[in-house]
Amino acid sequence: MKKVLVTFSIVLLYISLLNAQTPTQTIDSAKIFLNKSLETIQLNAINRDSVDWPDLKKNVFEKAAKAKTYKEAAKVFPYIFEQIGDHHGALKLGKDTYYWNTSEPYLNETVKQAVKVHTKVSMQLLKGNIGYILLPGNSDFSGQQIDTDAKEIRAAINALNEKKIKGWILDLRVNTGGSMYQMLAGLAPLLGDGKIGSFINQHQKNDGNWILRKGNIYLDSTQVAKLIDQSPSFNSKLPLAVLISGMTASSGEVTAISTIGRKKTILIGEHSAGYTTANEGFKINRYAGLNLAVDYDADRNGKIYKNFLTPTISIQGGDNFNDIYLDKKVISAVDWINKQR
Repeated sequence: MKKVLVTFSIVLLYISLLNAQTPTQTIDSAKIFLNKSLETIQLNAINRDSVDWPDLKKNVFEKAAKAKTYKEAAKVFPYIFEQIGDHHGALKLGKDTYYWNTSEPYLNETVKQAVKVHTKVSMQLLKGNIGYILLPGNSDFSGQQIDTDAKEIRAAINALNEKKIKGWILDLRVNTGGSMYQMLAGLAPLLGDGKIGSFINQHQKNDGNWILRKGNIYLDSTQVAKLIDQSPSFNSKLPLAVLISGMTASSGEVTAISTIGRKKTILIGEHSAGYTTANEGFKINRYAGLNLAVDYDADRNGKIYKNFLTPTISIQGGDNFNDIYLDKKVISAVDWINKQR
């Protein structure tokens, strides 16, 4: 269950950080802070076995030699994340976050603005009885809304399913991540029962399967969502076109990965953001915590994704969230679905 609680400790820590008083700090306390952080990273980082740790520690302490406070020592963390190849990880210190910024500026302003506007799941019946579901990310980092959010997604799907749907469009272009479990549980009728993906460690060993069983999501044998299966007559073999963008990130990418390997399924749009790792939170002290990439994501066939997802049909721009009949990616999806019948 560690991935279920992956960000819970970070959230609780963040709340405590906001209320904590800054301690009296010295060069020694800054060194202790760095030592504890490096020890935690060396034990847990996904790329830990490919790092020259004596050399990295030597360089880190040279760069932070004059640091007298945690905040001064924290300035070296972007360098640390770069050296361990973790652009999904971060150090949280009070209100500040330190990470390695590798991403190029995303230039699709239409999608960037849509992320701000479309914060709730929405659905629409398109011509030809094609069901359109737009699924944004969520902020349920504590895992408290899994069932509630999953029911909302499921309700949107069931409402359309009554219309004799011929195919589905799942729009993940504005899905920037959050908790993956309500997304997968909510989409269970579209995805079908069985293994839909997994976490894989740096040694290519399985670290937990994502399994759908009677409309609920499990991590191996541990049930995460607890929903009543309200779609027993659902046809999970209909064509499914999945739209992705450069804003599709983290759990949004997990959701896209969960569809790969499903029959009559295609990815359309731009390549995704490239945050295809599972993260886990670690407390350093009462003022700071680390979020580290500890596993890769893999699809139901075992293919591991270490970078961004590449769509089968690549379309740059042409997005129109105000009138999806003019949206080039939706048009492409409709055309593909009609050819699958």
